[in-house]
Amino acid sequence: MQKAASLRQRSGGLLTNECGSNGTRLASQGATRPARTVRTKGNTVTDLPALISGRQLDLLRQAVEIEDVDARTVGMVGYTARLWAQVALPYKDPGDVPEWTRRNGSLTLYVEPGRFERPDRTIAKAYPFGVVPRLLMTWMATEAVRLRERDLVLGPSLASFMRDLGLVRNGNTIRRLREQVQRLSTARLLVMDQRPDRTVTEGFQIATRTELWWTPRDGDNEALWPSTVTLSQEFYDSIVAAPIPVDLRALAALRTHGSGGLPIDIYTWLAHRMSYLRKSTLVPWVLLSHQFGSQYKLLRQFRAELIKQLPKVQAVYPAAKVTVTTDGLLLSPSPTPVGRRLLKG
Repeated sequence: MQKAASLRQRSGGLLTNECGSNGTRLASQGATRPARTVRTKGNTVTDLPALISGRQLDLLRQAVEIEDVDARTVGMVGYTARLWAQVALPYKDPGDVPEWTRRNGSLTLYVEPGRFERPDRTIAKAYPFGVVPRLLMTWMATEAVRLRERDLVLGPSLASFMRDLGLVRNGNTIRRLREQVQRLSTARLLVMDQRPDRTVTEGFQIATRTELWWTPRDGDNEALWPSTVTLSQEFYDSIVAAPIPVDLRALAALRTHGSGGLPIDIYTWLAHRMSYLRKSTLVPWVLLSHQFGSQYKLLRQFRAELIKQLPKVQAVYPAAKVTVTTDGLLLSPSPTPVGRRLLKG
């Protein structure tokens, strides 16, 4: 019964934020009116709201699986570096600017664009942005924790690596993946932690070396040599010192059903905050916009988008106790999406 109630709450939240009070917009986008059901733990059939889109239904079914089956049981425990639970990369391409900045409390991230050669031999100076770099960094962190190695093999073929990231292989995705690997690995990062009594500054790159043997025509055929990436010592150390456990199924669902990188960042942030939160804490909208709102000129625009995306995050992380208030998000102590006991030295 608790499972059924939880599912109804999640479906209700999705409907409220995506179709409004009368459901008109959702209906115009192909929602179906007949009531549908999902089968929850214990073979219980749970009714869903009568007005629900196919995409919402798919997300809810994924959410039920995440809640019913522990990530460790199906080998879907991943990790992310603590840095990316505190600050975020751009959601959109910043364009031709010398530096991109993001702040979260005392922490400031400065990013300089990567430099690499495109297939037409022109030199590009460009920033990593969007969903793909976030998937790449989660994959890198997961492999670094699993193998305790800086040298990572990206897969015997382009197709196999894209499957690992949960990406559908087509011409546009292949080009985007290859370029985002280059943008991410060649960008320079500076992290400054500035407090009243001390300032700590650390500069680094994500990777010190990449070797890509992929071509768009690789298909499922193994390349002659494996494509590899070597993490910088600084980035590797930051991962293994305090990795944040995540459920890879949740990230896959958010990649499919979210809008850009914001839902992934909210999920990662909550996974980190809930690991040490001991009492209810209000995080003001202004501070949230400093961390996540890089693409919004007005605070109310960012607030509206976060409120729209939050139910999707709560669907795949139902244990997170998050309340939207006039002043910000009220966080209350909650279980982490994956237990800390999984971490090994």
